[in-house]
Amino acid sequence: MHLSRDKELLLLLSRVQPDNEALHRARSLITPTTEWDNFITLSLHHGTAPVVFKNLIKLKDISQVVITRFENIYNHSLRSNILMVNELDRILDTLSENNIDVILLKGATASETIFGDIGLYPSGDLDILVRIGDIDQTRKVLESMGYFLDDKGFDEYREFFLRELYHINLSNGRFTIEPHWNLFLRYFTAPSEFWWEESIVVSAEGHYRFLSPEKNILYTAFRLFSKGFTHLRFLVMVAEVVRYYHETTNWEKLFAYAKEYKFENTLRVVMKLCHELLGAPVPYQYTEIRSLRAKVLYRRAEKKVFIEEDIHPLNKALFAFLRDDMTGTVSVLLRRLFPSMGEVVSRYRLQKGSLKAKLYYVFNPLFLLLRRHQK
Repeated sequence: MHLSRDKELLLLLSRVQPDNEALHRARSLITPTTEWDNFITLSLHHGTAPVVFKNLIKLKDISQVVITRFENIYNHSLRSNILMVNELDRILDTLSENNIDVILLKGATASETIFGDIGLYPSGDLDILVRIGDIDQTRKVLESMGYFLDDKGFDEYREFFLRELYHINLSNGRFTIEPHWNLFLRYFTAPSEFWWEESIVVSAEGHYRFLSPEKNILYTAFRLFSKGFTHLRFLVMVAEVVRYYHETTNWEKLFAYAKEYKFENTLRVVMKLCHELLGAPVPYQYTEIRSLRAKVLYRRAEKKVFIEEDIHPLNKALFAFLRDDMTGTVSVLLRRLFPSMGEVVSRYRLQKGSLKAKLYYVFNPLFLLLRRHQK
C-alpha cells in the first residue's frame, strides 16, 4: 500500500514497542519541511498521539516545541484516564456490593494493562460486560449513582435491545458507561455466556476481570470491523492485545471459535493488517487470506484504516461480505436495510409511536443511501 510520508510516519510511531528498524525509518521521514501541524492533526484524528509522543522522545533533534505539543496531548489523556479509572473503581465497588459480576473491556484499564501506560490509549467511555440476567439490576445500581439511561426505546423495545443491540448507554454529564451483555452484534452472533468462559483475573486483589486472551482478540477484532476498519487506534488496540498475549494465546482455539461463529475471514483480515502494518507477532499461517472475496475486502480495509472522514454506511455494510457464509451475509444486509421499529427508534433517537419514527421506519433505506447517520 502506498502511503504519504505523514501516514507512514504515523504508522511507524503508533507502535507501542517499535523496533530499531521502525524508529530508524521514522527518523528518515522527518525533514526540515515536515508539516507538524498537519501531522499532529492526523495523529489526533486517529487517536494515537499519546503513543506518538512516547516514540518521538526516543528520536534525536525533534523540535522541543513539537515535543511539548505532543506532551500536552499525552498529559490530557493521562489525566482523563486516571479520572475514568477512579470512576470505574467506584462503579465496580458498588456493583460488587450488589453481587453483580463484571468483565472490563478496553479503555483506560486496557491502556494500563495492555499498553503498560495508563495515558497511551485515549478513552471516550467506560465499557463493562455484565450477564444478561443482571442488566436490569446494573441499570438500577447505576441510576442510584446518578447515571441516566440515554437509550430511547429500551423499555418499549426491550426484546430488540437484548437480541441485537447488546448494550445500553448511561451518563451522568461527565462520564458515559456502556454495560454490554454480549460483544458480537448484528453481523455475527455468539451466546452471551461464551464471553464469560475462561475469563481471567489480572490483579492480586481479584478486582479486575478480563476476557481470556483468545476472546479478547476476538472482541477487539470485531470492534475494528464494526468501525468499518477506520481510525488507526482501533487497529493498534488489536495489535497490542496480540502482542501482550502472544506467548499465551492458543491460536488453534482462537480460530476454532472464529470458524464456529462465521468470523474466520474477518479475523484473518484483521490479523494480516496487524502483522503487515504494525508488526504484531501473528503466526504466518493465521495471516493467510484464502478466499478471493476476503482478499478484495482486505485491500479495502487496508485503505480504510487511514481514511480521514466518516465512511458511507453502505460502505461499512460491504464488510458484511467477510462473513464466512453468504446466506448469513444476505440476512444481515436485509436487516440493515429493513430493520425493526425498535432499531429505528434506537438508531435515530426517536420517540416510540411518533409520526417521525414511522416516517424514519419507511424511509430508512433512503436515509442510508443519503448518508443519514444515527444521532
